[in-house]
Amino acid sequence: MLSRTLFKYIFKDLFRIFMMTSGALAGIMSFGGLLRPLTREGLDAGQVGKMLTYFTPAMTTYSFPIAALFATAVVYGRLSADNELTAARSSGISLFSMTVAGPALVLGLVVAIVSLLFLCFIVPASTLKVEKVVYSNLAKFVAGRIERNHEISFADQTIFAQDAIMPPPQTLPPGQQQVVLISPTIVTVDRPRKDDRSFRVPKDFYTASRAILYIDPLPNGEEVQLTLRLDGGFKFPRQYEGAVELGVQETEYGPFTIASPIKEDVKFMDVWRLKELYANVADSQKLRRLISLFVFNGQRQAFFKEISDQLNGPTHRAIFNFENNDRYVLSWEGQGPAMSAGAELIAPIPQFAPSHPAGTTRPVADPNDAGKRPVVFRHEQNGRVVGFWRAAELHLYAKPNAATSQVDVTVDLRDVAFETSQGMAVRERFPQPFTVPMSEEAKAIGGRDLSFYESPQAAGLGDQKTLVREKTSVINSIIAESNGRASFAISCLILVMVGCALGMMFKSGNFLTAFAVSFVPALLSITLIIAGQRTASRIPIHFTGSNNPLDFALALIWCGNLVNLCLAIGLMWKLQRR
Repeated sequence: MLSRTLFKYIFKDLFRIFMMTSGALAGIMSFGGLLRPLTREGLDAGQVGKMLTYFTPAMTTYSFPIAALFATAVVYGRLSADNELTAARSSGISLFSMTVAGPALVLGLVVAIVSLLFLCFIVPASTLKVEKVVYSNLAKFVAGRIERNHEISFADQTIFAQDAIMPPPQTLPPGQQQVVLISPTIVTVDRPRKDDRSFRVPKDFYTASRAILYIDPLPNGEEVQLTLRLDGGFKFPRQYEGAVELGVQETEYGPFTIASPIKEDVKFMDVWRLKELYANVADSQKLRRLISLFVFNGQRQAFFKEISDQLNGPTHRAIFNFENNDRYVLSWEGQGPAMSAGAELIAPIPQFAPSHPAGTTRPVADPNDAGKRPVVFRHEQNGRVVGFWRAAELHLYAKPNAATSQVDVTVDLRDVAFETSQGMAVRERFPQPFTVPMSEEAKAIGGRDLSFYESPQAAGLGDQKTLVREKTSVINSIIAESNGRASFAISCLILVMVGCALGMMFKSGNFLTAFAVSFVPALLSITLIIAGQRTASRIPIHFTGSNNPLDFALALIWCGNLVNLCLAIGLMWKLQRR
């Protein structure tokens, strides 16, 4: 039985060396973590101070396993080298009570519990604050990238510039950031391969002598709006055939929105947020963006179907009502069903049978001949016709807005005949934009749960394979992060046992020797945990469910602890037999 005096004697040394080691390692790791953002993003003194403050809790926690192993290796190595363990055993105190059931166990339990609490609550919050400090000044972030690399990419745009200048903050509107770009070139790209988003093809090029980049964070906190004002600009396409080339004195490019640089990451979430997200994975930013595309396509198709049913119905009319008895009436007077084409749909809308290829224009014919111009579009106010157009073709474009429950519509008439004060006139095309309320059926599409968008009913509304991959990636990340935090905390307890055994075997209280023998087990455990967390979210492009990497990732996360536990048991058994 270990006396209270001996327990305090050993535990005091263990705790003292543990705290010294943890503090030293946390300081070194904090400066190491600061090195990359300092060299890449060009932080100022204020940002450096904040980042060091926010780095401290995370780096202190990450130093716990090494510090615990190091402390036990030093203390028990000194006890063994000074024959204090031999004296204790000769007094009837077992090696088991000196180590596994003694001060080392208490230290291991305390460190494991504190580590788990830090990883579950404090470290995610401090890590998120570090990320916010880096991207708190996006203008400086952009200017730093331009100064170092002369290039920065945003979604489907890449900006090249010789230099970047930041205007004084006091001259800017509240909340807005600006960067002045010298000799900028903007390259827009297309992604023709839906299954390979990394494959990009240049589309258009913009050049200017000078440009101002306006940065406006949006209220939702998840997006940023960018606008470029070009001075002395010039635009030219990658392919000149059928394209437009022009020079402008001053113009704007954008605005366009990009996702906030602070991306959603499970490492920024405390344990309650992880549990909440796991229960409702559709709340993930990635899945919300994908689902919004499904909703957009579904609501657009629902709108097209409504118009199709009306034009192909008994009245052959679609009516769009507005306030003050104002309305548009779209009619079909031709033989057979009507036809239309959507803005992003190559094939005709279902129930619309094309009588000729979409996108072509019929030859000009007699304006009064309904057979040649079967599409009629009227504008009525208080029952009186104030506008009348007859067209050979109808192209219908719709852009639903789920947030406002409205649809932005454009009726694009081709080969149009209309009446003027000089008589009948013919125009190649006549587009008429307007906004109408969304039908209840279309609204209902936005209220479906995630399972609907994965089902065969949602086929054709979006890329379901990508949706399933992203869902699996989010779930795997949550599971791997939770297991990683638990494994990391438990490693502190296991490594304490390993440190006791290694210290007693090497019989040396020398700090360098203790560090050398403690480095490898700790590195093994931490490396495998990180590798497992990274592996879990790497979902194969051709994901089938059977090739889910989660099981392998969990094996990696716990494998290091299992190896160290076996090592500790084997070494302690060997020491006990001496």
